[in-house]
Amino acid sequence: MSDLTGVKVGFFGTPDFALKFLNYLYENNADISFIVTQPASMSGRGKKINPSPVERWGVEKNLKVYSPKKVNDQNFRKEIKKEKVDFIVVVAYGNLIDDFIINFPKFLTINVHASLLPKWRGAAPIQRSILNDDKETGICIMKVDEKLDAGPIIKLEKIKINFDDDAGSIYEKMISVGLPLLVKAIKDIMKKNYKMIFQKEYLSTYAKKIKKSETRIKWEDNAEEINLKVRAFNPFPGAWTKISGEDNKRIKILKSEIVKKKVIPNGNLDVGNVSDSLVVKCGNGFLKILELQLEGKKVLNNEEFLNGYEIKNLTLE
Repeated sequence: MSDLTGVKVGFFGTPDFALKFLNYLYENNADISFIVTQPASMSGRGKKINPSPVERWGVEKNLKVYSPKKVNDQNFRKEIKKEKVDFIVVVAYGNLIDDFIINFPKFLTINVHASLLPKWRGAAPIQRSILNDDKETGICIMKVDEKLDAGPIIKLEKIKINFDDDAGSIYEKMISVGLPLLVKAIKDIMKKNYKMIFQKEYLSTYAKKIKKSETRIKWEDNAEEINLKVRAFNPFPGAWTKISGEDNKRIKILKSEIVKKKVIPNGNLDVGNVSDSLVVKCGNGFLKILELQLEGKKVLNNEEFLNGYEIKNLTLE
């Protein structure tokens, strides 16, 4: 591991992805002066309070944790003005950072972003890159400015997207590449051994947040589009469909592959019809389901499902 002893860091982040980077800084002996995360969410009938993964970790480590609704909250600013840090590191925080934070550290405020900027700025870069059938993505360390993911790039590492990669496997690649890249960026900035590459605005695209409506499979779409959707939404939130005539029972499709054979078992099929090998007729082409999960049940592979369920005349909608 690279030693960051004596480097004071203020960390802004919220989900598990952010926590991976926070924990890596901590394990590399960075001095985590304070943590800023999104306020706890409320869920369930009893309105259970759910602090973010970053907040839970920070509390367990007895570190200073702040969760303001906005970074311009005056009480929050009053508190962190007492701090002196070398860097602010931002990873999937969930809010824009203003000038007060940008100019706060001794060196720089830097952000880790999971795409090859300026492509796929925003909330869902991994999913959008797969949905777009991109052949590569990457991870960037950039200087934060007032615009969303628009600051100059300090470090960049490309990551190949293979035909069988899904959001889960790309996430793991991002972590593997991104953790040491962040530490290297911090060290190089302190040594003044870096260059900043300004983004070309005309090449920018926006990775908007995934809507629930996007995750439903429409079998009238072509098989390639549906397969991309399955890959983009695995493991979360999951591409889903319904079994026709079974009280709207949902099935999550977790893995699939395009069937290139022209001859399909059971002869001619209508859109949404399922063959005895779990091949589904799409608007254009056929898709074989390799892994699925019935509502309230465990995940099953193709063989396990076929051994346990009757699929004669099964139609998905």
